[in-house]
Amino acid sequence: MEIRVAVSSAAAEAVAAILHDLGTGGLVEERPAGALARFRCYLPPSPLVGATLRSVRARIRGLRRYGIDPGLVRVSRRAVPSRRWTTAWRAHVRPVRVGRILIRPSWATSPRGGRAVVVRIDPGMAFGTGMHPSTRLCLRALQRFLPLPRRSWGSRGAGPVVLDVGTGSGILAIAAAKLGAGRVWAVDHDAVAVAVARGNVRVNGVVPRVRVVRGSGLAGGPAPADLILANLIAEEIVPLLPRARERLAPGGVFVGSGIVADRVPEVLRAARAAGFGPARLLVEGEWRAVVLRAPISASTRRRRTRR
Repeated sequence: MEIRVAVSSAAAEAVAAILHDLGTGGLVEERPAGALARFRCYLPPSPLVGATLRSVRARIRGLRRYGIDPGLVRVSRRAVPSRRWTTAWRAHVRPVRVGRILIRPSWATSPRGGRAVVVRIDPGMAFGTGMHPSTRLCLRALQRFLPLPRRSWGSRGAGPVVLDVGTGSGILAIAAAKLGAGRVWAVDHDAVAVAVARGNVRVNGVVPRVRVVRGSGLAGGPAPADLILANLIAEEIVPLLPRARERLAPGGVFVGSGIVADRVPEVLRAARAAGFGPARLLVEGEWRAVVLRAPISASTRRRRTRR
């Protein structure tokens, strides 16, 4: 069954969480012109689908109790032939250009003309096609901060060390490797995402530099890291910040994306409390990414100046 939901943009983040709770493993979100957010996800056919959708409607309408207006809630379903349901989402995944990076699914052809860093991504049931603004904000940040100058590396090796938390399809980890990272750790708690990311790493020919591991948060990642990427949501980024500050090399960069505009002050307060310096904000629509830098001590600054 293909499930379709339309709500107000103000309720998009909360509704996405409700739909993820269904265990669909993947979600397509669209923001057409206007104030609507539209979602599609897929569930196996079941006599309980009707009851499930009634529960979804009730939970979405219940968001008003928390000060979130979902607008006119529309929830619908349609049967998709079993031979096609696992690939039905492909019609909605197109090549995406973000600066020098071109995200291209394997079944799509690359636009002609121009030079690009091509990242081939088959998301499968994992998050990360480059179509969501939070992913595009991370890709913009990657191009701004990679490759880092050699004197900024916090560890020895052939290039900066990157940690991608909640890697999903592996899109950011692969882009980091193609932009000059020496070593990349891609971490996700979901077994399906880990399998999808490993497949995409192989397809892109970056196996020697990208390691995909199953874990939670910063567990399993390197220390120190020169760049940490966290394309999550505000609720997950805030508790991550103190540990991220500890794991970053002096002068290292933390990029947290997937933050809606009204949650930015909360994230910035947590960043200051964790010991980060002044933040930069990247903006796309109602989505924000915070770029934080770990302070450099005077002694470290002197050592780097002498290199």
